[in-house]
Parts: sequence; structure tokens; C-alpha cells
Amino acid sequence: MPPPAARPALSVIILGTRRAALARCLQSLAAARGPRPAEVVVVLNGAPGVSLADLAPWRRSLALCVLAMPAAPLGRARNAALRVTRGEVVLFLDDDVVVPPDFLENLARKASEYPAAAALGGPNRTPPGSPRFARWAGALLSSAAGAGPMRRRYAGFPVDTWADDASLMLCNLAVRRSALEEEGLEFPEHLDRNEENFLLDGLRRRGRRALHSPDLAVDHERRATLRGFLRQCALSGLGRGQMTRRAPFSLRPHHAAPLVLVCAAAAAGPLRPGGVALTAAYALLAAVSAWSAQRGFVDRAAVACLMPAAHLAYAAGFAAGLAGARTR
Repeated sequence: MPPPAARPALSVIILGTRRAALARCLQSLAAARGPRPAEVVVVLNGAPGVSLADLAPWRRSLALCVLAMPAAPLGRARNAALRVTRGEVVLFLDDDVVVPPDFLENLARKASEYPAAAALGGPNRTPPGSPRFARWAGALLSSAAGAGPMRRRYAGFPVDTWADDASLMLCNLAVRRSALEEEGLEFPEHLDRNEENFLLDGLRRRGRRALHSPDLAVDHERRATLRGFLRQCALSGLGRGQMTRRAPFSLRPHHAAPLVLVCAAAAAGPLRPGGVALTAAYALLAAVSAWSAQRGFVDRAAVACLMPAAHLAYAAGFAAGLAGARTR
């Protein structure tokens, strides 16, 4: 009996919902140097804004295939795509990501240098020339006061670092298929967001390791409006609350910090000395963080004001997730 055929090195999976953003993502992949993916699977997860004709220019250059399905939880859509790909390393990208020209080269090199890495990723940076509000959002997400340990998803580490789900994000994450198969893991289908956190935490608890490398950085569009950004924060909190409800052992202090802060301020009383002191300390923290993250009075003031709004939105989502709320 002949030996089984070796798996291709790389497959790429992209959840596509926005035509223009998806075109930029695919164009950056087509222009990237390095080993070509065995296939690029675009998942149209209930995405009426993208048609097969829109994807035709990349069918040959990227070995593109399309998986169209009714709107489903993100984890279910990613699992469906995993089943039709063949690569040993599976790279997940969001459709509003642009990869630099050396990204595929770097990914192949890091996967070879770190065979113990079951997952590999890097920072997702605010693209140059982004709208002003998007730059404010990026500055907040990259700051310690704004995002705590999760700032590494955006600001990155200066050198290759073994990391956990606080530092990696599914808009730019590669996983080894063999690790998933050996551990019997897949993306959870009961979460509205944070499905990569659940998966990475499962790998960690089974002794598997994840690598964050500055060489695996991508450009990732930020939300350009206050409403969009706050919705993103609320959904992130919702997913974390749902994950905590399902897997309480995954909870870390920084996950609950915004909700704890809101509850503490409410309990102290906003007009009582304790509440005033807590609010003043928080305002000072926001001002210092904004001062170091931005230049110019308007930009600093905007980031300082954006921080409490983001934390309140996340806290509301987290509380809703703990209570069992779903978006569908």
C-alpha cells in the first residue's frame, strides 16, 4: 500500500463580508512573496454583499475557492472551512486585513523554526493613512490602560514570544491542523465572538504552545465610527462573558476589570467621596494613557474620552454574556 500523500504546507481561510476590503486582502496575498497557499477559501457566511463574480480575478492566482453558507456563528463557519482545506498550517485572516509582502515568507520560516508552536500569530496594526477616529481607536487598543495585556494583539512584542490568547487574535492567526486533530479540538460554535480564545485556551490546557512574532504583523482596519467601535467592544465583552459562563477557569482579572470597576463606582456612589475618588483616579489614568499614546491636544482628549466609553461597552457586553445573552 502506498504511503499517504503529504499534506500541503499552507491553506488560508478568510471570512468575507465586505467586497472592497476583501479585494484588498486578496490582492495583498496575491502579491506576497513566499510559498503559495494550496488554496485560499473565502467563506461567504451569509454575506449578500459579495458575489462569485467579485472573486473571479483571484481564482487562478490564489487557487481560490468559495464556501457560501447561510449566516452562522463564526466558529461554525470556520469549522466548515477547515473541513474543506488540506494544509498542515491553516492561516485565518479577516477580510479587512492586508498582509505585507514578506508575510508568507515569514510565516513559513517561523513555522519551521518553532515546530512546537501549535499556533502562530502577530500584531494587527492600524494601517497608515487611516481616518482620524480609526487612529484614536488603534491608539486606545494598543495602550496598557485601554486594553491591559490584550494590547499585545495590537502593539505586539519586540521579539518572538511564547504567548496565550491575550496576545493573539483570529484576524491574523495560523494553527497547525495536526495539533487540532491530535487534541480533538475545533472552534466552539456556541460563542458569538472570542472563538479563538476558547480554542487557544484549550490548546494551552493540553500543553500546546502559541507563538507571537513581530515578523507576522498585518495591517487591520479599525472601526471608523464611534458606533462601530463601541459595538465591537460590546461584542468582545459578550464573547468573553459567554466563554466565562461555559469555561469559568478561563477567566483572568483583566477580563472582568471593566465590569468590576463599573460596579465598584456604582456601589461607592458617584457623588460620594469614595465614588468621586475612584472616578478621579480613572480620569487621571485615561489622561496619562492618552498623553503617552497621542500627540496634539485634540487627539489626546479624544482618546481620553474614548477609553471610558469603550470600557462601559465592554462591561455591558461581558455582563450580558455572563447572563446567557446571544446576538442571534
